Amino acid sequence: MKKKVNVGIIGCGIIAPSHVSGYLKSGMANVVALCDKKTEKAKALAERFNLSGVKIYSDYEQLLQDPEIDAVSICTPHYLHAEMTTKAAEYKKHVLCEKPMAISLKQADEMIRACKKNGVKLEIVFQYRFTPDTRKIKEEFENGKFGIPIYGEAVVKWYREDSSYYYADETARSWRGKWSTEGGGALINQSIHTIDLLQWIMGPVDYLYAIYDTRTHNIEVEDLAVATLKFKNGALGTILGSVALRPQENWLGIYGSKKSVIVGSDLKIVKQWEEEGKSKVIDEVKEKEETLTPSVGHDGVIEDFLRSIVEDKTPYVTGEEGRKALEIVLAIYKAHKTGSKVSFPLVE
Repeated sequence: MKKKVNVGIIGCGIIAPSHVSGYLKSGMANVVALCDKKTEKAKALAERFNLSGVKIYSDYEQLLQDPEIDAVSICTPHYLHAEMTTKAAEYKKHVLCEKPMAISLKQADEMIRACKKNGVKLEIVFQYRFTPDTRKIKEEFENGKFGIPIYGEAVVKWYREDSSYYYADETARSWRGKWSTEGGGALINQSIHTIDLLQWIMGPVDYLYAIYDTRTHNIEVEDLAVATLKFKNGALGTILGSVALRPQENWLGIYGSKKSVIVGSDLKIVKQWEEEGKSKVIDEVKEKEETLTPSVGHDGVIEDFLRSIVEDKTPYVTGEEGRKALEIVLAIYKAHKTGSKVSFPLVE
């Protein structure tokens, strides 16, 4: 049996338990260290998963200096991703970084270069790519089963309260809802997963137009955005992302001349049409308004990350892949600010 990968978690907030759980379930990793400026959060996480003997750090660079650690998960606010990934690469640690990988393309490129220079793996957490139905759609689209690409849409109608989300506590107030720290709002945070699926399946974007606004929240960034896209394969597309809409629902739609599918909030196909003229509802379920996010775990992306280390292979969601959705989000922001068409590749 190959040696297990020793992992450290940097940032012990809301998403960290998903990483710890994924590593423990994989059977390929030991969680040996946790880091958070507020060490009580790290200690609580260790107790939750009964991580006896785990090391607790308040300074992430001290964790990176630990020779026992092979890899790290970066689960911190967006604006810290680039700095921490670059530093981890310098200490020869493999990196699994939460989305968005950065808040600028310059930062994303620095992360990619640093990991390549130091010979470590970099994977971005776009776990929606690991579900069976999205994999099937990707394969069939590439094999031509959808025929001529016509249209694709990413729709994320979610809701977040100011009091319970953006101003929930001191940590939330310090970075959420701000351009300099969150990097944006509904698009770069909540909608980026579905945007990633849209471009992953439909292919690269040629150009787009967009507009956004802040309608109901006391924040700097957008709580509603709409974009129209032209893909390089000739298809058209739309993106709608919001944290101001109720009832909540989200879906991905891929439409071709031979086949079309709609993927629901649980990342399963809920409707599809095929050339024979048969339309069918597969598993359509009415969403409850209180539903906040799809229940898709991190297990797939974590297992892929660990296998990339153990088997020395390229991760499925590389830094270059993680950069693509970020580029679309930043292009939408630029299109709104300039009031003009934005073409790809994006020049910031």
